[in-house]
Amino acid sequence: MADTNKSKNPDMGNGKDGSGSYEMRLGFGTIAMLISATGMGLVPLFSRWATRTDMFDGAAGFNAGDSIGALMAVGRMGMGVLFFLVLLVATHKVHVFKKLKLTPAIALGGLMIGMSLACYVTSTLLTTVSNAVLFIYIGPVICVLLARIFRKEPMSPLQWICLGAVFIGMLFGEGLLGFGVGGQAFGFDFNLAPSTAEFPMKGIGDAFGVASGFFYGASMFFNGYRKDADTTARGVWNFIFAVIGAGAITIVLNSLGATPGMENWALNVHFTTFNWIGAVLLWIICGPIALGFLLVAGRNLPAADYGTIAYWEVPVALFCGLVIFGEPFTINTALGAILIIGGGAIPSIKGMVAGRKQKQQEEISENLAARLEEEADKENLR
Repeated sequence: MADTNKSKNPDMGNGKDGSGSYEMRLGFGTIAMLISATGMGLVPLFSRWATRTDMFDGAAGFNAGDSIGALMAVGRMGMGVLFFLVLLVATHKVHVFKKLKLTPAIALGGLMIGMSLACYVTSTLLTTVSNAVLFIYIGPVICVLLARIFRKEPMSPLQWICLGAVFIGMLFGEGLLGFGVGGQAFGFDFNLAPSTAEFPMKGIGDAFGVASGFFYGASMFFNGYRKDADTTARGVWNFIFAVIGAGAITIVLNSLGATPGMENWALNVHFTTFNWIGAVLLWIICGPIALGFLLVAGRNLPAADYGTIAYWEVPVALFCGLVIFGEPFTINTALGAILIIGGGAIPSIKGMVAGRKQKQQEEISENLAARLEEEADKENLR
């Protein structure tokens, strides 16, 4: 009987570059995805620790310019490159890396995740944790739309409904729709609140959150190619291009500091020892650990399982915002979270259940074929 903790991938290459037949380890992949999602969920904690003058008071400002979030992402991706280079040598896979063909999909997957995380870290500093983490999770829906446009993959009625649910969830999360909005029991108010006492640049932070979701979805789309590539070898290329992506965002934002009236975007880093401790924790825990396990999970889990477990990041981040930073968690935020998470996760859950059923049917067919073959052998011996 087949091992229920494993699933075979078809032979997708000649094996010289680490590709070829690979047997997924579902249990290992699930653990890896939980570790990754937890590390990703801790980004708001460590990013504010690393940059704020007062970790628990956003109104006190940063010990740097407003583009510091993107620079933190560069450090995070840079640590990832270092980690995977060490891993490449330690596992004797330098030859695999040399033989792995760098394709546009691998490069773009890394570039997009670097840009996404640069925007996401910036968002966690300029707006609430709940908005930042909810907006980045429009990514799975963006991935579905890109697959529909470029790979001509059909969208079922359920996927269209989920797309609508995510959009409505964004309105709830942003406070444009919901209870008490516009002075009504339940209503609409499309006047964005661009700032609050604690988040003077809240509107810009929300915009970065939406951008992070778009880039995240694009990264998922490109990572759907070349799954046969060795995890470690691909990880090196992913992180190299992630550094380039996050670096590009940093350069653009920092250059805004040369514009009159926008001097606040210049980096102007003057960290304290406390800030540096937070930065190192961000770079290590949320960098090579979280993203490294993300690559491991991507190779050992079917896409549906991968996408569903990834949502564990949301409650981790919301816990940080609610318990550590004392941010209010309103009924509108809760409804937004339910709609966005549900809209993104339901298709994945459906696919996961279908995948499990298909696997069970395949195992039954294999066992039946083996029994029939055994009976036939017995008949021949008589």
